[in-house]
Amino acid sequence: MMVPARPAVVVAVALALSGVVTGTAAAAGVDVVSSYTCVTSTGRSVPVGVHFGGGLPDDVGTNGVSYSQYSYVDLDLDIASLVSGRVDGDSTAVVQASAVGPTTKQVQGTLKFAATQDTPWLHAAGGLAPLYLDPAGTYQIRLGAVSMSLRPKASDGSPLPQVDARCTPNTGDSVLLGSIQSFGLNADRPLRPTALTVTAATATTATLTWQANRWWYPTAYYQVYLNDTVVATPVDKQVTLTGLVPDGQYRVKVVTRDTTGSASLKSEGLVFNTAPA
Repeated sequence: MMVPARPAVVVAVALALSGVVTGTAAAAGVDVVSSYTCVTSTGRSVPVGVHFGGGLPDDVGTNGVSYSQYSYVDLDLDIASLVSGRVDGDSTAVVQASAVGPTTKQVQGTLKFAATQDTPWLHAAGGLAPLYLDPAGTYQIRLGAVSMSLRPKASDGSPLPQVDARCTPNTGDSVLLGSIQSFGLNADRPLRPTALTVTAATATTATLTWQANRWWYPTAYYQVYLNDTVVATPVDKQVTLTGLVPDGQYRVKVVTRDTTGSASLKSEGLVFNTAPA
């Protein structure tokens, strides 16, 4: 994606935390613990504990969405480590999921791991692919098998043997994350930003760009959410965040505000990692 020619807005995250702008819904938190068994590429079969977190959309009330718009489910994963050494963002997990309601929709979630070093638990974050919950009704979000590609590294940064694993729930074919109510209505509001992208990142900064969609009224500014807190309100479709933590992992979303004060729904979340110090 091309970076717009105008210079990026630069924001000190630590200072911007006091300028929270309200008016858009936050995702409803979820917290599920289960037991899985992982079969690795080395031939091991390992029972592991799994914790799923994240958030269900609150586009229309609590855990509610419009049947005519895509909805986004944030997904976090904590799982017992299967490797030694450093694991970071080039290690990934894919979670099989389904939305079970008036119809059943199959979907995947792609997550990237946060940086860890010889820890008993690994953490990954991302989200399910966009869900279009039509027809309206109640949908259960169920999680199934987890496939992992782990690329550990030694303390000097040299690669260790890759370990792949497929993990399946011990309590049946899926785990209930939560339920979403899809309503047969449309909201008259600005369209949410799309194509959120990290164009550059260092140990303490990240530059983000996105695309806007044409609406009846001009855009006044954007709200940039970092881990569910508004940290910037740029007028351009880009921002540089500073004051980030080395080897950190963040989830960012963007909202459009038009000149009448109306707000779009939050964009699809984007998870990124900062570089080591």
